[in-house]
Amino acid sequence: MQDGLSRRAVLATGSVLTLSACLPGADDEPTRPDPDLVLRRRAARQVGELVATYAAVVTAFPQADAQQLGTLHSLAAEHEAHVLALAGPAPTASTASPSGSTAAPVVPRSMVESLRWLAGLERTAARRRTNQSLRAGPDLARLLAAVGASEATHAAVLMREARG
Repeated sequence: MQDGLSRRAVLATGSVLTLSACLPGADDEPTRPDPDLVLRRRAARQVGELVATYAAVVTAFPQADAQQLGTLHSLAAEHEAHVLALAGPAPTASTASPSGSTAAPVVPRSMVESLRWLAGLERTAARRRTNQSLRAGPDLARLLAAVGASEATHAAVLMREARG
């Protein structure tokens, strides 16, 4: 009998060490959420806030001109579609962000002031989407650019409505 380790023991030990290197260990870094996913969810939340703002204006002026209300409903519906497009895959525990409830916005005193206010919010949102698209990957950048273009168009439509 030979002293020391047998060839079989050495091979078995090597196999165990190789396998253990492939398994997740306690010293692994936690996975970070995909930056595009975080940006996508932030944009979806921001567009969702615009939807809530449109709803607040419609609620504040239920007797407004039918054309103006129709325009507001149409623009809000476009934003709802944007929220769905931006929401992406369902969040996991590591990517979900806390959803704080936002207080209802204070709406201006008249429908014309509200239309101008919404137009300003849309212009701000369009600039925000442009800035976000610069930090996004190619696919998300295209989506953000499309949403931003829509927001810029909404601003022009709202100003036209405000002029009557």
